[in-house]
Amino acid sequence: MAFPVIIPLAIGALILGGCVKAVSEARKSRPLASLEGSEWAPQNTGNLEQFIAFKQGGEIVGFGGCNNFFGQYTQDGTKLKIGALASTKKYCQDVMDAEAEFIQILQAARVADGTHKDLKLYGSDGEVLIELQRRDWD
Repeated sequence: MAFPVIIPLAIGALILGGCVKAVSEARKSRPLASLEGSEWAPQNTGNLEQFIAFKQGGEIVGFGGCNNFFGQYTQDGTKLKIGALASTKKYCQDVMDAEAEFIQILQAARVADGTHKDLKLYGSDGEVLIELQRRDWD
C-alpha cells in the first residue's frame, strides 16, 4: 500500500531538485548590484593566489602574491573607486612584479561590471583591466 505513495513523492523530489539547480544557475548569471561581501581572484595567475575582498563599510583587503594589502573603496552603481592601498612589506623575489601590477590595476579601476560569478574591472578609458572570478561562491 505504501508503494503508490512513494512513487509520486520520489518524482516530486526529483523535480524540485532540478528546480533548485536551475535557480542557482540563474542567480550566478544575474547582474551584480554590490561588491560588498564578495571575494574575487584573477582568472589566469598561474600559481599566484592573488585575491581581493570587498568588505562592509567600504573596506578592501586582499593578497597580491606575497603581501597582504588593505584600503578603502567606494561603489556607486557600476562606478568603482579604490583608494590608496597599504600593504605588508615582505619581499618575495619571484612575484614582486606581478604583485605590483595587480595593485596598480586595482587602483586604476573605475568601473566594475559583472555577475555573481564573473567580474570585469575597467579603466577610465573603458578598457578591460582585469577579469576576475568569484572566490567565495558557495
